[in-house]
Amino acid sequence: MIMEMGSTKNIETIRQEGEIYTCPVCKYEDGFHVSFKLKGESNKAEVILICPSCHHRFRIGFTTDLL
Repeated sequence: MIMEMGSTKNIETIRQEGEIYTCPVCKYEDGFHVSFKLKGESNKAEVILICPSCHHRFRIGFTTDLL
């Protein structure tokens, strides 16, 4: 696990199985906030899920193109 700047918690990797809306750490069931971590000099960003309740952060293996 890698600790990211701006957070004291590690970003954990979770596997997508069906719909992702429950936090595996605290069991909060109303979905996640989303943040985008830029990848180098490109217009690509990694999608990071953040639990609104316990603030744990999760990688899900998704990237997106930014304009």
